[in-house]
Amino acid sequence: MTVTADSVTFYVLALCTVAGALLTITRRNPITAVMSLVFTFFALAGLYATLDAHFLAVLQILVYAGAIMVLFIFVVMILNRDEVTPVSLKGIIVRAVGVGAGIYVAWMGIAVVWGERASVALSGPKGPAASDYGTVATVGAALFRDFVLPFESISLLLLVAIVGGVIVSRSTHITEQAEDRARHTEEIRIQAHPARRLLPGGGSVEEGGEESEPVSAHH
Repeated sequence: MTVTADSVTFYVLALCTVAGALLTITRRNPITAVMSLVFTFFALAGLYATLDAHFLAVLQILVYAGAIMVLFIFVVMILNRDEVTPVSLKGIIVRAVGVGAGIYVAWMGIAVVWGERASVALSGPKGPAASDYGTVATVGAALFRDFVLPFESISLLLLVAIVGGVIVSRSTHITEQAEDRARHTEEIRIQAHPARRLLPGGGSVEEGGEESEPVSAHH
């Protein structure tokens, strides 16, 4: 197998894509996960460019790494979740099962790809690409004619995610407002009926006030 600059570039970008995807699903901090996903999108754009799909590469950067990722970051900021620790032992059994399942799926995928490496789908075309390959007309025809159902399904999925983020943020905001009202009511109650602290000599003093005269005992 001859090592060329194109093959080296492809393998480097593929490694970056896999590494970014792994960072995305393993980071507990949502901002770190989103930025890892942005890195994955840029690596995918590079892969599209090496496959002569320059239109898809540009769309990957403008639409996904640009507009959609800004929207994701905006939703994460709306949720305003507390910071979490990078490493946690909670649910370690479930995570171990997930890691084992991921290793099994990766192993099966590698076995299938290695076994079918000589097929037409994996070996690729032998000759040069067609003149209209990767153009706007070709991509548009394939997207809105052959893959219109997956395209619209992904759009609906993104819409549901946005609506869910807004609902969660509103519920959090309502809870914060209720806590603020309860705190304000407690402050008003304390100001109307200040707490009094008893002194050893029989007197009392208001919290933050001056000491009063001792109360004499009646026999």
